[in-house]
Amino acid sequence: MIISVSYLALIAAGTLAGTLLLALAGLLLGRAALQRARAAHAAIELAAARTAELEAALSGATAQLAELLAERERTAALPARPSLREAVALSRHGASIDELVSTCRIGQSEARLIQMLYGSTRDATEVATGRA
Repeated sequence: MIISVSYLALIAAGTLAGTLLLALAGLLLGRAALQRARAAHAAIELAAARTAELEAALSGATAQLAELLAERERTAALPARPSLREAVALSRHGASIDELVSTCRIGQSEARLIQMLYGSTRDATEVATGRA
């Protein structure tokens, strides 16, 4: 069997064409993969930027929460108002009803009662008669 030169040229041309088609398909697939990779990279950068924004917001919220908790602890540590014992002690030392109201943050009626019960005899008499 004798193979002619034209037949060999035809086989070579077919092989070359097939190789070129495979190379072109590879380039097209590579280009599509590159575009997908670029899109994925852009999406990752966007997600990273959003994550940074969320971390900053979380940090701010954490700081606010810490401030609120500290304020709550400070408020809980302080008595709501000075004790009635302090009002009694002040009354025994001659404090007026107005002084008891302003210092101990109690009402007029509470101050009058404390003054009547624990104040000096002169102060209690004035409270009872309404001259205070």
